[in-house]
Amino acid sequence: MARARTFRRGNWLASLILCGPAVAIYGTFVVLPAVLGFAYSLTDWTGWTDEPNFVGLENFRELAGDERFASAVRFTLAETAMIVLFFTFGSLALAVLLDRLRSAKGLIRGLFFYPYILSILVVALLFKYLCNYNHGAINLLLRSAGLDAWAQDWMMDPRLVGTFIFVLVAWSALGFFTTLYLANLQTIPVELYEAAGLDGAGPVSVFARIQLPLLMPTVTTNLVLATIFGINLFGQIVVTTEGGPGYRTATVGYYIYWLGVKNNRQGYASAVSFAVFITLAAVAILQWTLLRRRQVEL
Repeated sequence: MARARTFRRGNWLASLILCGPAVAIYGTFVVLPAVLGFAYSLTDWTGWTDEPNFVGLENFRELAGDERFASAVRFTLAETAMIVLFFTFGSLALAVLLDRLRSAKGLIRGLFFYPYILSILVVALLFKYLCNYNHGAINLLLRSAGLDAWAQDWMMDPRLVGTFIFVLVAWSALGFFTTLYLANLQTIPVELYEAAGLDGAGPVSVFARIQLPLLMPTVTTNLVLATIFGINLFGQIVVTTEGGPGYRTATVGYYIYWLGVKNNRQGYASAVSFAVFITLAAVAILQWTLLRRRQVEL
């Protein structure tokens, strides 16, 4: 018994030494801020006052009728839908085409992946320059071609700004999602392609009957990653439109930043953050349940 107690004590001590620092860091920088965020969501804290006033659920009642928050949710969902569709299926089509290349494979793939290694700041500033009304490259080219009537403020036109944000994100991250598909394509046995060739299968049949079924795990991965990518849009908005025109391009993340940093409403911003967290947690649980059920069926 004494030896067993000593063994268990030694295991406990080893676990504490190995996991203790990581648990402490995680608790300090993740768990504690999350708990404090919920506590602040029940106050009117501005971020500067020493003693926040307790207001109960008043922030959440205000959130229910907040038109700016509703607009931010709509814009975020619209951008996320386009991003998910493009990165899940558009990058799949591109990966299949790149996989069929016979020359300059590395160079062409590198050209598609290169924008992903650039920082969000660099990409956003590049697109901001391209779309500038007076000095942007797009308008300069149009004017030099005698198409002055087509020149416009591409970034602040309410009809085009959503597309502008989507194109920015699509160009910068397409290479990453395409690379995931390309990596999976390399794992498909060559024997399957040879057998399909002997049976006279064309490119469409090969894709539908061989490539797509074996790419389904990566399709699921890209679907999840693209969803996270779309919901987390923030840096691109800060650098380019700052939520404009009006608050048309304010995403949920930017709206929280705008409330807390620019309007000194940390309490209300915390309430928005908590509501978004609960919603995303529910979506994640639903998604995990559906994926787990699909794996069990397979």
